[in-house]
Amino acid sequence: MPARNLKKRLNLAFRVATLLVICCLIVYLFPKTDSFQYEFEKGMPWRYETLYAPFDFPIYKTDSELAEEREKITREHPPIFNRNEQVKEQQVALFVSASKPLDERGHTAALQAVRTELERLYDRGILQFPEEYAAENIGTVKIVRNNFGEDVGIRQVYTLKEAYQTLIGFVGRLNQPEEWKEQLSDLDLNNFLHPNLEFDDTKTKLQLANQLRNISLTQGLVHNGELVIAQRELVTPEKIKLLNSLRKEFQHNAGSALDSLRLTGGQIILTLASLLVFSLFFYFSKKRIFYNNKNFIFLYGSFLGTVLLGSAGYYYNIDMLALPVLFFVIIVNTLTGSRPALYLLLGSSLLISYFAPNSYVYLFMQIAGGIVAIFSLAQMQRRGQMFLSLFFIFLMYAAVYTAMTLIRDGDIGLTFLLGIVWLLVNCLLLSLAYPVIYLFEKLFGFTSDITLMELSNPNHPALRALTQKAPGTFQHSLMVANLAEEAIYRIGGSPLLTRTGALYHDIGKSVEPILFIENQTGGINPHDQFDFDESARHIIGHVTKGVELAKKHNLPEAVINFIRTHHGKSKVKYFYNSFQNKYPDREVDESLFTYIGPDPVSKEASVLMMADAVEAASRTLKEKTEENISKLVSDIIDGQVSEGRYQNAELTFRDVATVKQVFTEMLVNIYHSRIVYPKLNHTEKPEETSGNPTE
Repeated sequence: MPARNLKKRLNLAFRVATLLVICCLIVYLFPKTDSFQYEFEKGMPWRYETLYAPFDFPIYKTDSELAEEREKITREHPPIFNRNEQVKEQQVALFVSASKPLDERGHTAALQAVRTELERLYDRGILQFPEEYAAENIGTVKIVRNNFGEDVGIRQVYTLKEAYQTLIGFVGRLNQPEEWKEQLSDLDLNNFLHPNLEFDDTKTKLQLANQLRNISLTQGLVHNGELVIAQRELVTPEKIKLLNSLRKEFQHNAGSALDSLRLTGGQIILTLASLLVFSLFFYFSKKRIFYNNKNFIFLYGSFLGTVLLGSAGYYYNIDMLALPVLFFVIIVNTLTGSRPALYLLLGSSLLISYFAPNSYVYLFMQIAGGIVAIFSLAQMQRRGQMFLSLFFIFLMYAAVYTAMTLIRDGDIGLTFLLGIVWLLVNCLLLSLAYPVIYLFEKLFGFTSDITLMELSNPNHPALRALTQKAPGTFQHSLMVANLAEEAIYRIGGSPLLTRTGALYHDIGKSVEPILFIENQTGGINPHDQFDFDESARHIIGHVTKGVELAKKHNLPEAVINFIRTHHGKSKVKYFYNSFQNKYPDREVDESLFTYIGPDPVSKEASVLMMADAVEAASRTLKEKTEENISKLVSDIIDGQVSEGRYQNAELTFRDVATVKQVFTEMLVNIYHSRIVYPKLNHTEKPEETSGNPTE
């Protein structure tokens, strides 16, 4: 098998394998439990036929209802206290001992009454709530005695403060002298009060956990054949509750192998369809990108990365509005153009919406926001453009989200404001794409418009050297840049890339500038001392020397490509023809007079080749009339076409015709006739001279 065919088959196998791996990864990410085939939105009409219950299913409580019920149970759950009988005995004995001096003075009956009251307080129970409990929210407490629990109203027990106030009040009501009461108070009755109901944190938490675990998840039942929702009926919160309950039952019942196989098969078809749309665009419109391994990995890696970002919300419980799924779309748009970014947006959004709870709303938002991102960053030439674009993306997101919220809910509440905050977070995260662009430039050999703007600065070392050493060549490069840039504007392409490539295409001439006619002065031409083949070698060498200089200055491959292809595989015709004329009987080694190429492929490089040849030839015209210029442009470009210089280029016949027209118009304007200034008539005052001469 020829090596070329083997390489072609290996490349094809690599691409097919990559697509299958991406497909498997995406299908693996898809949820496998939801076979409910209906999509619905609150406030929107039911778009399907009237739905009846296909089987009996319970009505599940909503998350908010369950949360409210848990909060109520937690708030009202009675704390558990263990009764400690020893506390009563110890404290009563302590009181008896402390009150003996009063007993000896003949107040036995009164002291016995106080003791009895103290015992009664302990029999009812004295407790102290832990800090985490608010006493005003507790209606009952559970008291455990001998492993038997009893629910007791909070008014049936005493806190330390209440027990002290009760005991002091009782003493105050005794029919005893004030002197005796004061002596009793001196004992500090508070010393005989201590909680005999001890809080049991472990039992309390365990019982609360059991109650929370036993909360019923359902409330009611829908019987088989019962109406769920009618066609075109508005989807109200009550209907959403029924539909979500039916969805859950579908998930519970979708456990058979056949159901799982059907679900997975549908997801595979869906993923392949999305990848096919993405791939067909590159195969038919951007083959050069499709067949470049680095570009292929970058583009399909971006596709997978976008879907992974979108799935994060489903698997990590992150609000989908906060996910910066346009991250890779912005990067692809900046590095490869708006059309690849648009297809990435469409293909990935179709899959990401599968993870969103409201797929229609999410898909609408992402496509709207993505289109704004793509066209606002079509040619990112300054840093501020990124942040302005993010502002526009946020406005589009917010507008769509507001519209959908008004349609669905009818008003704007706290949930809406939270959604706006998440959208703002989304756009802030998108700003991280800006520094990542430089990383992808280095990894995959792309060149962004920002880099091209920096390279087109005349103060770049390579251009500075060309200006100083070969000023004639630099002026020629400026003229070529103007011609090529305008032509690319007309036929479509990257004007900034074209201009930058044109400025650098002849930097190799700065090595031996005197060998090129535009830099020669004083009538000195070194080629008069060379043989024709040696002169051709020097002329051809400016291409290889230019490539070497470009690599030395770390110019990107996209710019080096202009240097390498601006002559393609054409011949140095002046010396080639001169050799044939001088030695008609000798066989010519054409390789000595032929540039090494290759011929240009892109529109930008092809237009540069045309502009380079036309601008150089236009300088040789003695009479620069519109007719002569038009004929020159047509002859040169038609000659290049006939030689096959553009047979692999991304050009149409209409493009070539447009380029000819642009070059003719611009050269006519450049070489327009000048008005002859009239001589000053000394008999007239200067200010009386008439006319309006212009350059």
